[in-house]
Amino acid sequence: MVFNVMSHLTPADYRKMPWRNGGGTTTEILVVPDTATARDRFDYRLSIADIAIDGPFSRFDGYDRHIMLLSGAGMDLDCGAHGRIELRTPFQPRFFSGDWDVSALLVAGPVRDLNLIVDRARASSSLGLRVLDAPQAFTVESGEVCVVHVISGTLVNAGEGDTLVADAPFELVPQGTARLAIARIG
Repeated sequence: MVFNVMSHLTPADYRKMPWRNGGGTTTEILVVPDTATARDRFDYRLSIADIAIDGPFSRFDGYDRHIMLLSGAGMDLDCGAHGRIELRTPFQPRFFSGDWDVSALLVAGPVRDLNLIVDRARASSSLGLRVLDAPQAFTVESGEVCVVHVISGTLVNAGEGDTLVADAPFELVPQGTARLAIARIG
């Protein structure tokens, strides 16, 4: 089996940083370009946020934002004139504009979420969930950058918490059951 993986990141490669608005911290899994700092414009970023209290999200003007609840009872995102987004079911992705003023209202205690933020002038994007059971395999197609974050379980070439990044076809082969967040950037 041949894997055309550009990068295999582990939690040791991730960096924890304060939110742009100063209201918390984010574990940055991946940012492109990798030289971008918290204040720089970037093409895309994948991160995990731990939210302990109600409060505003940072604005990312010109970006599309995807969010997926990983743990906790959930939260409602108050998007002002754009309505509310309920984020209560784990692993169900939601989408909103980084141009919006958004505040999180926790349902019952802290939550953890996965975030994909993409510069809409440079790329289109999607975020989804895939659950694989061995010996089932899934081939990631080419034509776009694919970022696979292992939420739980293990793959032949990645463990829980690891992230694979590729721009060429590669195969995801679980060992047992694996729950994967799959981001596509084109």
